[in-house]
Amino acid sequence: MSGKTNSAEADAKSPQRYFFPSLTQLRAFSETARLGSISRASETLRRSQSAVTQAVQNLEAELDVALFSRKRTGSYLTEMGEILHQRAEACFGRMDDAVQEALGEDSVLPSGAAAIARRITKSQILALIAVNDYTSFAQAARHAGVSITSLHRSARSLEQHIGRRLFRNTAQGATTNEAGTRLAANLQLAVKELEAAEQEIRFHKGMLQGRLLLGALMLAGSHFIANELSVFVPLYPRIKISLFSGSYDVMLGKLRSGSIDFLVGLLKNPPPVDDVVEEILGYDPYVIAVGHQHPLAGQQDVTLDDLVTSEWIMSHGDAHRRTIVNRLLDGAPAHYSIETHSLPTIFAFLASGNRMAILTRSELMLEERLGNPLVALNYVIDEPAAPIGVTLRKGWIPTRLQQEFLQFLRQQASERLSQHKKRRQGRGR
Repeated sequence: MSGKTNSAEADAKSPQRYFFPSLTQLRAFSETARLGSISRASETLRRSQSAVTQAVQNLEAELDVALFSRKRTGSYLTEMGEILHQRAEACFGRMDDAVQEALGEDSVLPSGAAAIARRITKSQILALIAVNDYTSFAQAARHAGVSITSLHRSARSLEQHIGRRLFRNTAQGATTNEAGTRLAANLQLAVKELEAAEQEIRFHKGMLQGRLLLGALMLAGSHFIANELSVFVPLYPRIKISLFSGSYDVMLGKLRSGSIDFLVGLLKNPPPVDDVVEEILGYDPYVIAVGHQHPLAGQQDVTLDDLVTSEWIMSHGDAHRRTIVNRLLDGAPAHYSIETHSLPTIFAFLASGNRMAILTRSELMLEERLGNPLVALNYVIDEPAAPIGVTLRKGWIPTRLQQEFLQFLRQQASERLSQHKKRRQGRGR
């Protein structure tokens, strides 16, 4: 997974547009918070007291809050200061880990990696992320609004500082190599901690605004999240939502790099990597879907021979739905000419021809609500229902807005389960 994005996606997640102060200022604030004294912080940082004071004041002005309560006995964090301090420490911790990973676990002690991370600058981070996002120095400089010379200087100085090659040459120009892409992703996660700090401070000031970065899988995820957002958005009209859709591997890469914060859709159960966690929100049974004009639509007795001789729409590669079809046919080859993960494409082919495909029950119901005549065949699929849920980064600390959205998803899932039980009880009477 390269992690590269197109320009529109990069604009949507570019850290320059959100709170990202000078790291020198942030470290001055963090040391003052840790030591409870500007004078002691200035001694530790080997900077003048006036410089440390100015750094803290600049942060307070940018966030429009008081970060410290200043008394004769020292400087003590306010509630807003506590929020920023927690996120600043998380940011620095992620930077340390990013450098440690880039250098190799056995090549340098954690203290050495932390010392290197402390000398990384804001301009170096932004340069690396920009080149990674826009795939070349020229495009990165144009979108960042800086000269290519300036961007090149910052990016190459980071490479020299880390002591590892971070870029490679291509026909389109220099871009990040595998190590550079991974370092950019890890540093972007660090920057996101600061964006989260700003959002939380705004929330505590009574300004419920910010952005949600959501990913939806092309099968099951897109329609699921669309249903949820149609209810959630009117409750929070001042928030911005960036919604991305794609295959599992692409969306998982975006989640791990911080380009999205939630991945909604079918779960792997367990996930294929150890730095994400899954939370099940519900189960969605599989059905064999056809258009109303299909010869088997409405037929009471659908047989295995009917399935074997029918034309299918198949998922790509080793997708689970493809595996279901192969199991259903009990070793017989599936007849198909169309392979796709696109739900709208599947709907269109089913509605206009005599093909069949594996859908989940909720996908079929969605298309029925949109007025398209699809039906489920009267054939039992002996497969566990698909687990629908959300995938999150392990160790991720959500903002209040993100917590609200996650709790909303859980509440909606609970209500759907309750309604489903009531319907089943009603049919059983």
